[in-house]
Amino acid sequence: MKKLMTWTLACCVLAGGLTACGNGGGETTKGEETAAVSTEAKVESREEKELPEEPLVVATVVKAIGSNWFDSMDWEGTAWAEENQAEHHYIGPTSMDSAAQLQCISDAIALQPDILTVVPIAADACDALLKQAQDQGTLVVTHEGTGLLNNDYNVDAFDNDSFGENFAKKAAELMGEDCKYACMVGTLTTPAHMAWSKAFYQYANENYTNMVCANDISDGGIMPLEGGANADSAYSVTKQFLQANPDLDVFYVCSSSNVTGVARAIEELGMADSVKVLAVGTASGQKSYYESGTIVYGAFWYPGAAQYACYEVGKRVISGEGVKTGDDLGIDGYHDITVDGKNIYGSAWLDVTLENLEEMCNIL
Repeated sequence: MKKLMTWTLACCVLAGGLTACGNGGGETTKGEETAAVSTEAKVESREEKELPEEPLVVATVVKAIGSNWFDSMDWEGTAWAEENQAEHHYIGPTSMDSAAQLQCISDAIALQPDILTVVPIAADACDALLKQAQDQGTLVVTHEGTGLLNNDYNVDAFDNDSFGENFAKKAAELMGEDCKYACMVGTLTTPAHMAWSKAFYQYANENYTNMVCANDISDGGIMPLEGGANADSAYSVTKQFLQANPDLDVFYVCSSSNVTGVARAIEELGMADSVKVLAVGTASGQKSYYESGTIVYGAFWYPGAAQYACYEVGKRVISGEGVKTGDDLGIDGYHDITVDGKNIYGSAWLDVTLENLEEMCNIL
């Protein structure tokens, strides 16, 4: 898998511009020459058949900076920029806060980038801002943004339905086809988390008639628990839920930020023998809970590779080359992509078990 030669750069303030945004947001500006590029020229650049003579300006807004999960997008964004003589900006709030992220997106749009990547927290709110980016001629390539209206493409590591269905299959395999489960997402407005939960629920209903969902059901669809921005909030939600549902067998946790909080609550309540976790997120960040047996299976992807792919898609669209099914975007997991409308899928999810834990920890 492609990596930067020196990962220690990930935590540094890079020349390309690593910017943290708080609730009030700080302004981020480019050099005078780049800032002088007119909106009209930006719009025209999307229709040109060759790359502009001046370097591309690219920017990424993540859910929160400071973790290897999202900072890997800076590592690989920087690598792509160096390979393509581009100017890369990495921006995000210091904690997972929707209002702060919206300010960061506004700051990124002010840079007038040629390509903007966003990993949205609140989809609807982000969508309105992304329209502003498109209107000024910025090509918008999102990640975890399935269903957004104001993006040119969305790049994901895999098909979301297949990912969610895989976890339902693992629940049946590891905990029995009659197990009782609950799904947790970071927020109910996070598109990817909701898609995985819905796919889990639908597949379980259709294939395991004795499997029981402990979540609320609304209009025939699942209402996952909302774990919130971090492990502490997920810990509180989990303790309350388990006290009301002591017969639960499985927690499917869709947010990497929530997994350790869920696992900690299970262990503190003395329920680790009966309640198991199916986890999304880095192997290294959850290692102790695999070793204790509370997490019995997990899956993740390398977000940095998705970032590299997002920028590569943007460059090819701007140059007029475009993207199609079967294309190779130049990084592991995206050597043979599937293009479905404006959704682009790689084949990049990685399974984590106790048996391959060390190998997966070396990835992320």
